[in-house]
Amino acid sequence: MQSEDDDLRIGVPGAALAPGRVPAPTRPSAPEGADGLELRPGETELGRPPQVPADLTELSRADLAQLKLLDDEQAARDVAEAELLLTSDPTGLGWLGWFGSPIALAALLGVTGVLGVFLFNQTAQLLHALAAQPEWAQYVGYAGLGLFGCCVLYAFVRFLVLYVRLRENRQLRVKGIKELSNRTRLRWLAAARTNEARAQIETYLKTYPIDTERDRRALEKLGLTPDAVARLKAVRAELLDHDKFASSDQWFARFRDQFQSVIDAAAEARARYWASRIWVLTAVAPNAMIDSGATLFYTFSMLSELCQLYNLRAGRTGTAVLMGRTFFNAYLAGQATEWEKLAEDQYDQLFNEAMSTVGVSVSAGVVGKVVGKVGAKVTTGYLNRVLLIRLGRYACRLLRPVTKD
Repeated sequence: MQSEDDDLRIGVPGAALAPGRVPAPTRPSAPEGADGLELRPGETELGRPPQVPADLTELSRADLAQLKLLDDEQAARDVAEAELLLTSDPTGLGWLGWFGSPIALAALLGVTGVLGVFLFNQTAQLLHALAAQPEWAQYVGYAGLGLFGCCVLYAFVRFLVLYVRLRENRQLRVKGIKELSNRTRLRWLAAARTNEARAQIETYLKTYPIDTERDRRALEKLGLTPDAVARLKAVRAELLDHDKFASSDQWFARFRDQFQSVIDAAAEARARYWASRIWVLTAVAPNAMIDSGATLFYTFSMLSELCQLYNLRAGRTGTAVLMGRTFFNAYLAGQATEWEKLAEDQYDQLFNEAMSTVGVSVSAGVVGKVVGKVGAKVTTGYLNRVLLIRLGRYACRLLRPVTKD
């Protein structure tokens, strides 16, 4: 007998249901073979595997190797960029830093050759002039010339020995560390380089010579007073205590503003001290060779003291540039004799015109010639002073352990 449920199909007439009776819901027909069906990976009950775009397919070993190679290349570029940000260029060569050493060495050799030829010619002229003097004057002149040469040689050897014994400066760039830490991909590298830089400065603090009485006396001769030395010791104790600073930025700022600044002030004073001395000596020196020799003597003396103050030496490129500028300044000091004649004539003319303007007559222009001679000497001496101060500031820039820019 057919039940009423069998006629509950759409479009098929059947007998009416009894009042209040709800038809039972129908179940969807299961696919054939649904009972106990085991689907393979990627299959559905529709019997068709899912459609996956080609870009989302599983990577092969070759694809993985290519991705790893690209990641390594990007990491190498990031590290190179980080090194440029962290390491400053105190030599001032800029983009020429890629060729800094060859250029600096070539310039040093060229300037040394020119200075050598100039000194040889000046020495030959001086010896020829001494040969025409009386015998007693020759002995005095030869003794003075030998003593002067020994002084210059002593200053150079002292500087060379001290320079070789000191540790090379690896200048840190605090601004580069801050910029690097702002980049998400390179924050891990910034943290590693910051710790390395901090360990480097801590080694510098521990080896700075302010512990013994002999070291303190040596620094006092270089312009660091006992109060300044005591301040350096106190700041060093704070910097070596890791619990007193919340961040590395504060630590580097404390080192730069409280420790390095004291050395910078003493170095600036020493540069001005030697510059004032060279001003006086080159202004009264009677010969171009004396000007060049005195410039070399005072320059090497100043550089020796600056290296002692910072307890560091410059790198290879910085040393070549420093020596090139030293020999070039000595050559300019010797050539200033030629400029003195032009400056003397200009001062003489200006003095005579000034006296004529105010109505004061000067007999035979004798006073004008004296003023011109003295003014030319003072001008050339002041020029040597300016050059030495500039060289001293450049040496300080090479020797500073930390730079802000």
